[in-house]
Amino acid sequence: MILKKIKILLVFLSLLVLLGGGYYLLLYVNLLSAPAFLKNAPLLGNFVSRSSEQVSRLQYEEAFKQKEKAMTENQKLRQTLQNKAEEMENTRKSLADLKKKLKLSEQEDDNLKEEIAQLNSEILDLKSKQESKTAAYKDMAAYFSEMKAKTAADILSRLDDEDVIGIFSQMENDTVAELMQNMDAARAARISKKMLVAAP
Repeated sequence: MILKKIKILLVFLSLLVLLGGGYYLLLYVNLLSAPAFLKNAPLLGNFVSRSSEQVSRLQYEEAFKQKEKAMTENQKLRQTLQNKAEEMENTRKSLADLKKKLKLSEQEDDNLKEEIAQLNSEILDLKSKQESKTAAYKDMAAYFSEMKAKTAADILSRLDDEDVIGIFSQMENDTVAELMQNMDAARAARISKKMLVAAP
């Protein structure tokens, strides 16, 4: 009977130790918070406060790691932001350069257009002068055609070769041949040669 009571007592004590150990384990891993009276208990207080300190130290280390990680990420973000700012500045400078080049190109384009307009105006003036010169040659050709060949040849020999050729270009071929017969032979040959070069 005593043996039976001892067995029961041992089982009870084993259960009590097992429950106490489980409770301590829960306190140690900080799944349960320790009641205030346990912290003040002489033996248990040391274990409970030691486990709390360990948990606090682990929490501090974890918080420190989180802070370092956040600072590293923050530094990376700052670097990325600085790189983007530099890229934007370079892009802005490139855009400003392109705008300057475009403005210069537009100015050159305007200058070229002005030059083309000036050349067109000069061409029109020359064409107008040429047309009036052609009209003058036509009138003079009519006058020389009415004159005697010897008189007309004498007057024509006093004019420039270009003017003589211009007048001849407005006359009939027979009239030109007759006038050239009455001109100095060397001059007639020179004019004939120039007329061949000018002919299309």
